[in-house]
Parts: sequence; structure tokens; C-alpha cells
Amino acid sequence: MSSSSVLADLPLFRGFDDDELERLMLAGRVERWSSGSVLMEEGDAGPRLIVILEGRVAVLKSDGAGGEHVLSEVEAGSVLGEMSLLTAAPRTASVRAVEGLRVFAMDQTVFDGMIADGDPAAMKLGLAIARVLAHRLERLNQRLVELLEEEESDSPLHELSRFRHELFSRWDF
Repeated sequence: MSSSSVLADLPLFRGFDDDELERLMLAGRVERWSSGSVLMEEGDAGPRLIVILEGRVAVLKSDGAGGEHVLSEVEAGSVLGEMSLLTAAPRTASVRAVEGLRVFAMDQTVFDGMIADGDPAAMKLGLAIARVLAHRLERLNQRLVELLEEEESDSPLHELSRFRHELFSRWDF
């Protein structure tokens, strides 16, 4: 069994051939984390991608008053840190292991080097990440519509809707 087989069955890597998966495995690494470990801290720089191979994590958002709220729990096959990999932006949420984990991790510098070299595996990974982000944006838009249907027209949600409309009608950012 080749080392690339750990990625082969994950949705993010569908359509990758064995050579591409092998190059990605060589460029990244498999890590193990124990239950309770913090993989990512909200606000920190940390340009790397993590794909959960085994286990489950909680995605947490601070409320500004010292508390944390669980946004979701995600498990094997889930992708984390994709925005930081592409933009080097600070983490938008914290991620804590709910149980023992095995993950695939890749740093932005390695990914960028593969892109600069024109490696098809990195290009395919970038496209796969773009699809993940597009799917998340689609779900967010649907949830916003649902919330707007429940709220009054002068609510903060309507202001958010106006901002969203402005954001998507201007492409000069």
C-alpha cells in the first residue's frame, strides 16, 4: 500500500492520479493529535491546510467576551485552513480535537512552490479547494436567505444582505 492511498479515498482528492497523490504526500505530512489538542487558534497566522484523515474536531469562534461557541464538529474527509493556505490570512476560527486525530497537513510555502513549478497536483488541489469554498459560500448564502425571511426589514441581517450584494456586484477588491 503506497503512502498516497491515505488521500485517495477522500472527496477533496477525487480525480487525482497516483503520481499526483504521491507528490502531495511528499510535500505534506501526516500528523497525529490527541484529544483536546488545539490545531488552530483563531486570529493566529498559520498558513497551512489540514485534511482530517481520522477523528473529529470542533470548530470554535470566540464571542469577544472570553467565551467560545462551537460552530460545528467535523470529521474525516473535512478540510480546514484552506483560506489561510490560499491567502495567508489569520485564522477565522479555532479548531480543537474532540478525539484523537490523524491529519494530512501541507504548508503554504510548499504549496506555493508547487504552484510556481506548475505541478498539476498543486493546481488540482487549488481547484478542489476553490470548490470547497464555493460550496461553503453557497450554503452561507442559503442560510442568509432563510434568516432574512424570518427577520424584519430594518434588522442587522438586512444590512448584511446589502453588504453581500455590494460585495458580489463589485469585483475590484
